[in-house]
Amino acid sequence: MLKHVKDPKEARDTLLALMPTCGTLAGIGVGLAGMIKSGAGGGTTTVADDILLVSALGFLFACYLIFFALRQTRTSVTARMMKLIDVVFLVSLTLIVFSGFVVVYELM
Repeated sequence: MLKHVKDPKEARDTLLALMPTCGTLAGIGVGLAGMIKSGAGGGTTTVADDILLVSALGFLFACYLIFFALRQTRTSVTARMMKLIDVVFLVSLTLIVFSGFVVVYELM
């Protein structure tokens, strides 16, 4: 996604759009983990809440990476950071979706 962006202005705009998305998804992950903890049989621990918390940490890490990529002046470092942001974001997104499948399987 981000590795094909060559124009610095377009890369900056993309990162600025992705940053609040990562923050929102991190908050959703933490909120869903809290709801699972409090609602599933009076505090039953599932694998899903752990997966959600790991994905929330991934989204938070992506937010930090985006912040530092926006402040970076060297384009070679920014390009490497954008590749890392892609990987972290997609892994975290996959984990949050996977946790939904785990919730459906374990709690339904």
